[in-house]
Amino acid sequence: MSRSGGSLRRLGAFLVGLLVALVVAEVGLTRWFPIAGQNYRLDPDLLHDALPGSRRLQLMPSGSDHRRVLVQINSSGLRGPEPDPGHRRPRVLLLGDSLVLAGNSPEEETLRAQLEVLLGGSVEVLNAGRESYGPDQTLLWFQREGAALAPELVIMVLCAHNDLGDLMRNKLFGLGPDGSLVRRRPDIGASLQARFVQRDEAARSPALLSWWRGTMGSQEPSLAVDPDRLVEAWYLAALEQHEDYISGDSVVRDLEHDTWDADVALVGDVASANDKVALLTAVLMELQGALQATGSRGLALVVPSAVDLDPSYPIRPDSSKWKQYDPVRLTARVVAAAEAAGWDAVDLTRDMHRAGPEGLFVGGEDIHWNARGQLLAAQVLAPRIEIVLASR
Repeated sequence: MSRSGGSLRRLGAFLVGLLVALVVAEVGLTRWFPIAGQNYRLDPDLLHDALPGSRRLQLMPSGSDHRRVLVQINSSGLRGPEPDPGHRRPRVLLLGDSLVLAGNSPEEETLRAQLEVLLGGSVEVLNAGRESYGPDQTLLWFQREGAALAPELVIMVLCAHNDLGDLMRNKLFGLGPDGSLVRRRPDIGASLQARFVQRDEAARSPALLSWWRGTMGSQEPSLAVDPDRLVEAWYLAALEQHEDYISGDSVVRDLEHDTWDADVALVGDVASANDKVALLTAVLMELQGALQATGSRGLALVVPSAVDLDPSYPIRPDSSKWKQYDPVRLTARVVAAAEAAGWDAVDLTRDMHRAGPEGLFVGGEDIHWNARGQLLAAQVLAPRIEIVLASR
């Protein structure tokens, strides 16, 4: 055997081994580290919705309870176990935005999972939370899909941080002269469509490439602007979004960058805040009617914003500048809207204050609750759930 022939064989064996290793790595990364995975797609009726059977690895900043969280959407479009086809236990359906989805927490630490544990496994709890959803999208989703699940109890989790503003940005509903809810048909902006196309293409790219980009190109988020300027920017953005909404413009330009409802929190009486509250009341009233049509009971859980509640949150309004700022106003107006719409509303503010809000949120600039915050909510909700189900 010539020396060159042996070298070629060794090179061939090396290349075959490398190819096998790359295939194994590709399969493993696709299965366990889907960094570029997408859980959402655009939807002509809901603006966007969960992608059944999807997987995405959520990378969290340092200081979080977990650096990586795998978020899986089951074949029913829910996070967590599939609904029991036999419906053998009373069913509780959680509705809301990313607080409910809890992409920052492993499945076993979510509100859904912790409720089931506290209820001793006697109740089936389903997680229909969607990232960046507003109450308007939740209403439409329940009418289209959620009602078929026939839950005995629906818990609507309202995020006081931005749920009111979502109604302006989404442009899905308006109010008629008599205050009734009027369905709008907004258009999804070209740049927003392009973002989803780019993400879809990234999700189909090799997992090794996505892993390299995600790990080598990732940077820790940092506060890019002065907090005082950011608060003012949030306030001006709220006013501009309201003007855009009442102008009749039909283009939805963003579905993900939800800002604090500064107009409601900072000013005692302003048209944008009043319009938001009126619209939220009408949306929740419509959802309450949808529940009654299916024989479901409803409970609203209102979660205050970290901006208003957590003294360690890095963005706080300067009370010397914003003299009308009231840290309880935003949550109180969301609670009032829910109660006016006929919901039994639970305000978590007092319980979170007692528990120490500094330990209930993810940390940094992230306004989402962590596992401890979700456990607190589960502890507050569990006895109420038992009372409601026992009264049926």
